[in-house]
Amino acid sequence: YKETCTKTACFFLQSKQEDPKWEFPRKNLVLGKTLGEGEFGKVVKATAFRLKGKAGYTTVAVKMLKENASHSELRDLLSEFTLLKQVNHPHVIKMYGACSQDGPLYLIVEYAKYGSLRNFLRESRKVGPSYMGNDANRNSSYLENPDERALTMGDLISFAWQISRGMQYLAEMKLVHRDLAARNVLVAEGRKMKISDFGLSRDVYEEDSYVKRSKGRIPVKWMAIESLFDHIYTTQSDVWSFGVLLWEIVTLGGNPYPGIAPERLFNLLKTGYRMEKPENCTDEMYNLMLRCWKQEPDKRPTFSDISKELEKMMVKSRDYLDLAASTPADALLYDDSLSEEDTPLVDCNNAPLPRTLPSTWIENKLYGMSYPNWPEKSPVPLNRLDATNPVFTRYANDSVYANWMALHSPAKIVDTLDS
Repeated sequence: YKETCTKTACFFLQSKQEDPKWEFPRKNLVLGKTLGEGEFGKVVKATAFRLKGKAGYTTVAVKMLKENASHSELRDLLSEFTLLKQVNHPHVIKMYGACSQDGPLYLIVEYAKYGSLRNFLRESRKVGPSYMGNDANRNSSYLENPDERALTMGDLISFAWQISRGMQYLAEMKLVHRDLAARNVLVAEGRKMKISDFGLSRDVYEEDSYVKRSKGRIPVKWMAIESLFDHIYTTQSDVWSFGVLLWEIVTLGGNPYPGIAPERLFNLLKTGYRMEKPENCTDEMYNLMLRCWKQEPDKRPTFSDISKELEKMMVKSRDYLDLAASTPADALLYDDSLSEEDTPLVDCNNAPLPRTLPSTWIENKLYGMSYPNWPEKSPVPLNRLDATNPVFTRYANDSVYANWMALHSPAKIVDTLDS
């Protein structure tokens, strides 16, 4: 396996005129525990010495194939390597380099402390009621670990917004993800969302859609209706998947279409069936989901539209989501017997290998929700940010954010966000 994969990797890299700046010395990488694994690949935690000119050691994640992987899986990993060299966005996982010589192919990417968004959301349900309620309780929880405080509805919208920005970037790069789901979004320190797992992604620069012609396994419950029936993948089919991801976020990691086997979805979706509104979901958020699930792709919102809508929701939202509240549907929502790991996956068909956004003032609120200890900037005169304006008085009940918003310039914060 190692010899085969190494030769294939080397041939691929040489044929693509590999940039030496991406090659990392294998001897400077110490592999650690497994963070996650699938049928053919796994990701391990690792320590890299002198990574990208950095002194000392850096904690990273390393993606690799298992010994039972075929050339098809190696091709997908090489495809991901090619793609990650092209992208650079705060909400897309960052690649530091690769080990392609003298051993199996390793992709070295940034380490996401909290793992997948799906697991992070499920773990958040364990936060007790003592972390919820008045401002005193909220602020006291910041002192230990801000990332472990109870989730607010604003946090959930912030997560969705961050992902929408990353997807907007990929759409502008003419890249289709094709497997957008909470399991493929990672949560880094500071509750920062990172879109990952690009093994299925394809470049559509030359054409508006990608038809998968080779046999592959793709989760049914996240697929757009045109992908299920016609094997067509576009940015707008990613929008459908984003709607399912929104549902996952609002249900704190629930399994989509609870109680429905994947093989039943084909006819259900064709007749117009869509998931019902979840508990704790606003009408506004559910309406966005439904528009993502429009049967005609051109009637779905773009990721730019979605990002703007989530910004508006963010301004309105400041209520805590009661994670302790249970409903009769909880058991089905978190029943993994029909999850994507254990259910039939649709067979699809071979295609050729695939060949920063403007910031807005709303990032103050969005990042304030996820980063309560956001670094301070130089104060600006109050007439620059009128604290009496109704927009800002919305936050008056939360002294942490109200004071921060009144003292800092959005324009300067944007510089920090993009750094």
